[in-house]
Amino acid sequence: TANEEKSRAFNFVQADMGIKSFKLYHKTHLLLLGVTPIAVVASPSMLNVPLDFVLALGIPLHAHIGMNWVISDYVPPATRGLARGALAGLTLVTVAGLLKLNYDGPGITESIKGLWREEKKE
Repeated sequence: TANEEKSRAFNFVQADMGIKSFKLYHKTHLLLLGVTPIAVVASPSMLNVPLDFVLALGIPLHAHIGMNWVISDYVPPATRGLARGALAGLTLVTVAGLLKLNYDGPGITESIKGLWREEKKE
């Protein structure tokens, strides 16, 4: 039926609803579990760019779906729509910021690894 099909489709704003959301959440979990250590070990190398772009999309999507479950569990029903809308906006801004960091800056992996590097003294 139409309702069953709707419950299986991925809805970005209500990202905790439906079987596709559940499966996508677990796929992003496995993707990040594999890509993150490879990105850290391979950096700096030519693998940085594609791996950082995967991280720029995977991390916010995984967090977005997970936070929708938090909203369902802890936010009162009357304000869930507002909370979900705010989360969708925050997720999109996060993706944009990480993509900009990858495109114009050193990338996600090098930015994180830079926290543990000593400053070059001139």
